[in-house]
Amino acid sequence: MTATATLPAELQDEVMHVLSELALAGYIQLVIDYPGKLDERRMGTAMQRLVEAEPILGCRFVVEDGHPFWRRRDDPEQFAVCPLTVSDHVEADTAAWLSERFDPRDAPNIRAALIRPAHGGGDRLLLKLSHVAADGAATLDAAAILVNLYNQLGQDPEYRLAANAAGRDSFLWLRTLKRRERWALLWRDLRGIPRAFGKARGLRAASEESFLADIATVEPVYRTLRFDEQRFAAIKQCSQDLGASLNDIYLAAFFRAFDEFCPSPADAGLAIAVPSNLRGYILPKHRPALCNQTGGFTARIGADVGKRFEDTLNKVLEETKRYKKRFGTTEGQMLFLWLARMPYLRKKNLIRQQYLRALTQPTPPALTNLGYVNARRYACDGEAPTDIACFGEAAPAPVFFSSVIQMDNRLCFGVCYDRRLGAARMEAFMKRLDRHLPGASLCHEALPS
Repeated sequence: MTATATLPAELQDEVMHVLSELALAGYIQLVIDYPGKLDERRMGTAMQRLVEAEPILGCRFVVEDGHPFWRRRDDPEQFAVCPLTVSDHVEADTAAWLSERFDPRDAPNIRAALIRPAHGGGDRLLLKLSHVAADGAATLDAAAILVNLYNQLGQDPEYRLAANAAGRDSFLWLRTLKRRERWALLWRDLRGIPRAFGKARGLRAASEESFLADIATVEPVYRTLRFDEQRFAAIKQCSQDLGASLNDIYLAAFFRAFDEFCPSPADAGLAIAVPSNLRGYILPKHRPALCNQTGGFTARIGADVGKRFEDTLNKVLEETKRYKKRFGTTEGQMLFLWLARMPYLRKKNLIRQQYLRALTQPTPPALTNLGYVNARRYACDGEAPTDIACFGEAAPAPVFFSSVIQMDNRLCFGVCYDRRLGAARMEAFMKRLDRHLPGASLCHEALPS
């Protein structure tokens, strides 16, 4: 690409950019721990080559004359780097780096850093990708490409990848469906509208004005729940014994924890927003470049979780079974097709109004399952990472985002929230989540901010 080259903005880019202006989207952030030291110079070069290989990473989202698009930045030397910090306080420095906010007007689409403990121990690789440009699955792909470049540069300092010329079509998955399947998808969406307007339990902002005012003063907190091999084995065995997927187990435990976290109004149904990866519908030869290819649905189980974990799980199984028939556990995609045809400024105002209005009503939490990753995929010079965590970017209260990722036979839940939500309250929520998941107690830790 030349310095003046542009790329079209896809619908999901546009939606996420509007949400980023409301602090409801920003960076997707990975924290990857290695057993040994990494070469910071080579990792910096790998970052430069990654930005060359994936054109979207070197672009800025712009709107001119009411039309959004991506324009190539002229300052890659400012962000295609990987600085090293030798730290006496690794967790505090990690939290400070995670807390650096995404600026929708000018923030780069990618950033990276290394943190090295001053008194021994392995390096920590930090990577963040703009959610305007890419989703969680794409962020994991970008990390794998970065590590591959790092390894190849160790053998050949001139190594480069050809620029990815694949498209970033937000609806690529939908185009694989037959017309009959699209009509069925639309019909199921229409039938689900009354249910979507049902009374739900959740936190809410005092007013639209107070939420907007709080954006400038967000105090991010990042928390993890880490599960070792023994604890994960207990969770996996439970899923097999009860005929449920791991995701069903996570949702059931999350529902029970949130029921205690937010007990009123008692007659309102419990709901969790569940993003889903739609790449399974894309043929391998048609896989896009780094992009947003995400759907999702809202799981609803009624007001009563039941007395036992199995009672909640049965409700979750009934709900997820219903959605698994909906082409990729997603809803509202036909509405997105209609939205795509709307002029950008009108679309932006509509999305902004809808989300701000929704935030003054009870807001369900979100749980993103990033699935399984093989530690060897992120090995540097043959050394696989020992741990991985993924976070969104903290939004003003009452919103908080949660994610779960499995690396080999270990598991990590990551939660980010605004300190005004209450540290003690969120700590209690994490302990409840621990208690409701199968198996013994685990080690959970805070990343101080």
